[in-house]
Amino acid sequence: MKIDKIGLSGLILILAGLLIYATSALDQLVTMITWPLLSGSSEGKAVLLMVMMGGFLLLNSLINTWKFLLPLKEKVKSYSPDGKKFYKWTLIIILITCLIGVLIEFYIRLKYGVSPLTIFVSTNPTSTSTSPMHTHVFKSVFGHLADSMGGLVPEHVHTGGSLFPEVIPWAYFIIITLPLACVTGLFALDERRAVQRVFVAFALTLAIIGMVDGGLYSQPLVIGMGLLFILYFIRRPFQFRQLILPLALIFLVALSGLALELAGNNSSYREITVINQFEPVDLSGYNVLSTEQKGNITVIRMDTSVSDKKTLEDLLDKYQGRADGFFMTWNFFSYF
Repeated sequence: MKIDKIGLSGLILILAGLLIYATSALDQLVTMITWPLLSGSSEGKAVLLMVMMGGFLLLNSLINTWKFLLPLKEKVKSYSPDGKKFYKWTLIIILITCLIGVLIEFYIRLKYGVSPLTIFVSTNPTSTSTSPMHTHVFKSVFGHLADSMGGLVPEHVHTGGSLFPEVIPWAYFIIITLPLACVTGLFALDERRAVQRVFVAFALTLAIIGMVDGGLYSQPLVIGMGLLFILYFIRRPFQFRQLILPLALIFLVALSGLALELAGNNSSYREITVINQFEPVDLSGYNVLSTEQKGNITVIRMDTSVSDKKTLEDLLDKYQGRADGFFMTWNFFSYF
């Protein structure tokens, strides 16, 4: 089997990712190194980064070096000789998927009659949080599949499977767009210099990870899409003015995220909307202002003296296995 340097580097990345998956010795080190890019709580995302990026590079090498894949290569080139069309389709697919993810978040809240700009936590049987600012609706589809198979994912890696009943059938959209983004992204790699292919594969992998886990405003999506925009618009010879449009686009994404954060801000009080609570929960440690029962929904208002992060962590533990879930308003300024 003939393989070039690009393919070899991809194979090394895949083997490194599998090594990290199979052992626990490097978990903390890998998580620490990749945290600024992935903002992940485990080595799961780091393994995905290595395996997916390696897969793109290896498959690109095989398309270019294996003779029996020559007809495929010719069809790809006939549609887009420079790969730009595939690159453009990849950007469109990722952005549309992320927007659909935000709409699914709004649908969940519309179903229960709460504000669209809230955090939702499914708590039965385990806790999974999601919000328009960091969505797990698509992650839950694959998490449910992994949970059903059993033993596929290490126990300490959070799959988000408990969110699955709230997001189907709409979240099945990812089953269509994820393979499409991978295929168009793979074909967009070709006809580039080796270094550029590595950078595109890296940015593409980050963006796809963000598309599935985190959504439009997540760290990997913003970084990955930012790099993809830059690599799409720059030309040779390079001029700094070529960076204006891609940076403006990613700035608009970040600005829209900030606008939503501020629009959903509630500094006056914290409202907790609990869905189908079937066991009592002790909230004596909080300054509860009011409690209202509406059928199987309990609306609790409390002051915001405790930070959002601390409150959310406590409520995750308190309501897990005692309710189907809850919504929580946020105080944007509590994170500073």
